[in-house]
Amino acid sequence: MQPSVSLMVALVAQFQVYCRDLNDEAIDVYLAQANPRQVGVLHTLLNQNRKLDTQNPRRSSLGSDFGRLGFDFIGAVRAHGRRADTDLDRLDELVEFRNAIVHGDEPRIQSLVACYQTRITLNSYRRFRQTLDRLVRSMDTVVATKLAANLRVRPPVVKEECGYG
Repeated sequence: MQPSVSLMVALVAQFQVYCRDLNDEAIDVYLAQANPRQVGVLHTLLNQNRKLDTQNPRRSSLGSDFGRLGFDFIGAVRAHGRRADTDLDRLDELVEFRNAIVHGDEPRIQSLVACYQTRITLNSYRRFRQTLDRLVRSMDTVVATKLAANLRVRPPVVKEECGYG
C-alpha cells in the first residue's frame, strides 16, 4: 500500500474521532443545563443510535447526530464559511475514497479518480487535510455559538489550534 493511501485512511479515522469528541462535548454542555432528573433520559436520547459510532463521518451523519442538539448543523456550517459547501462535498468524496481503499475496491477507486479527478497522492492528502482543517474550525464555532444561543449560556472560547490530528 502506498504511504498516501494510508494517510487518507488515517485522515478519515482522525476526523471521525474528532467529530465524536465534539459531539460528546456538545452533549455534555447540553446536559449541564438540564434538570438533574432529566439528565439520564436526555443522555440516552442524544446518544441513541449515534451514526458517528457506526457509520462514516459524512455530511448526513454529522447532520443527524448534531441535529439532535436542536439546530440545523449542516445549514449552520454552510452559513459559516463561503467554502463550507465545497468542503462538505470534499469530505464526502474523501470518505468514498477511504471506503473504496479499505475494502480493496479497485474499480470503485478508479471510478472515483475519474469522477473527481483526484489522485491518491501526498498533495491530494494535503488538500483534503486543509479541507478538514477548515471544517473543524467551522464546526467548533458553529457548535459553540448555536449551543450558547439555544441554551442561553456563554459560548465557550474556541481555541485557534483546535484539531483532530
